[in-house]
Amino acid sequence: MHEVAAAVAADIIAGRLVPGDPVPAVRELAKKAGCSPGTAARAHATLREAGIIDGSPRSHAVVTRDGPERAIAMTASSGAGAARLSGSDDPALDLLLSVVGPAVERAPAGRGSVAGLGMLAQGTVDAAAVHLRDVRTGRANDAFARRVLGGRPATLVHLWSRVQGLVVPKGNPLGITGIADLDGATLALRAPGTGSRLLLNRLLREQGVTPGHGGEVCESHFGVAVAVATGAADVGLAVRAVADAVDADFLPIEWEDFELAVGPESAGLITPLLDVLTTGSFQDRVSDMAGYDLRRAGDVREAA
Repeated sequence: MHEVAAAVAADIIAGRLVPGDPVPAVRELAKKAGCSPGTAARAHATLREAGIIDGSPRSHAVVTRDGPERAIAMTASSGAGAARLSGSDDPALDLLLSVVGPAVERAPAGRGSVAGLGMLAQGTVDAAAVHLRDVRTGRANDAFARRVLGGRPATLVHLWSRVQGLVVPKGNPLGITGIADLDGATLALRAPGTGSRLLLNRLLREQGVTPGHGGEVCESHFGVAVAVATGAADVGLAVRAVADAVDADFLPIEWEDFELAVGPESAGLITPLLDVLTTGSFQDRVSDMAGYDLRRAGDVREAA
């Protein structure tokens, strides 16, 4: 069954079948592969569960929009366990994980860069998504990844650079132009320990700004944008894509490197993620989301 599914996946990866193309129905596939209809039906089920095909197994199954990337992920993960991922929130990362499928599992705990690195240090995850800047050196992520692994080799995989900025309601009714205008404002905040909360704290401190009391603590960048759009907060710091998603205005503040810190024994487990990350079709989809730069996507280095 796995061999039959892998053969269909290979046709998709090679471009012999493209998104929207019909795949052989169960009986046709059984004849082509020299297997029983039951085996072909189970191969269809495997491909459907992986999100590679969709539709009726009898006659109407087609390659999905994400089929090529999902076929790559399924092939790369064959025989390997799922990688466990924790760490920072990002809309493009959500898209990447949805395409990669079961080859990478997101840990229910460890949200935020600091908590994700903590889980990596404990060995309970294989990789953590991070975006932390060392204020002493100006370097992104390296020192933090190296420290949490206690001197062991730490690998950093560059996913993309992204711009964070101020999300304000459409039309910017308070006339906010930057961090200096946030004195007394009600903020939509990420949780303590997240990279975005640390970034905002640094920016406020540098400008000598004191926001208003309270504020709305949000679990994700999208939550920040929703809090602003619904009037629960005056302004929030988040990535540009979520401002676009709720039709809010966006004031860019700072570009940052969004990367994976990977444990020394786990490099092989993230191969499916890297294989999908570097496909042109996936990068085109991320490029359609404003505020991302993928020119270094997939670059791997040892933390300095």
